[in-house]
Amino acid sequence: MNGAAESRVVIEGSVVTRPAGPWTPTVHALLRHLMAAGLSGVPEPLGIDNDVERLRLVPGAAGSQCWPRQATEHGLRSAARLLRAVHDASQTFVPPDGAVWSVAEVAGSEGSVSKGTICHGDPGPWNMTWHGNTATGLFDWDFAHPAPAIDEVAYALEYFAPFRSDTEAIRWLGFRNPPDRRRRIAAFVEAYGLDCVTGLVDAVIARQLQTIEQTRSLAERGVQPQRDWVASGHLDELRARVRWSEANRALVE
Repeated sequence: MNGAAESRVVIEGSVVTRPAGPWTPTVHALLRHLMAAGLSGVPEPLGIDNDVERLRLVPGAAGSQCWPRQATEHGLRSAARLLRAVHDASQTFVPPDGAVWSVAEVAGSEGSVSKGTICHGDPGPWNMTWHGNTATGLFDWDFAHPAPAIDEVAYALEYFAPFRSDTEAIRWLGFRNPPDRRRRIAAFVEAYGLDCVTGLVDAVIARQLQTIEQTRSLAERGVQPQRDWVASGHLDELRARVRWSEANRALVE
């Protein structure tokens, strides 16, 4: 999210205003493409005025109170299906001339954004809207960028599996009991439409490392809140997450 966006997002009725960045015109073009492809669960772009973008609010429940919904298998599978629908619709996106992305294209996206997947970049439960236990929408597209779809599946699995301790899963991620991570990974993969789970743990760890580099890069460019995160030691927390994943492979594979 660009600037002090978390404190500058304003919702008035069905309209959201929030800070715009150099990448916002490209993101709006992507959102219009996704809507034209039949996706109703993404924000409708309404315009950009100077450094402020206007979007139609995605209907549904959102926020920390929705974490228990993703902890159900139904919620988990619905999030995987939503992500697959987004990826499929993005395959035919042709970016505008001079397209700008907030993060760099990830190696493996076939060198051409029009031939690969455009990933949301931050597809956690906090950026999804929910109806009951069903994930129906995906918002906050600032970090959209060309990348292999498996890269985004790995990012999502870090939180949906989750690649966290039992204590953290219960305290913060909406679980009532320690999660069966292997079962949840298999269910997510099946709902998304992948053939198998082979190599996914390594993919999650690689994506965690990539998140460290993206966060550092955004901070160095002065983008908020990443600049403040890095100043407060957030990279150490991200490195700790990698160490947990490496030390607890028996829980996830």
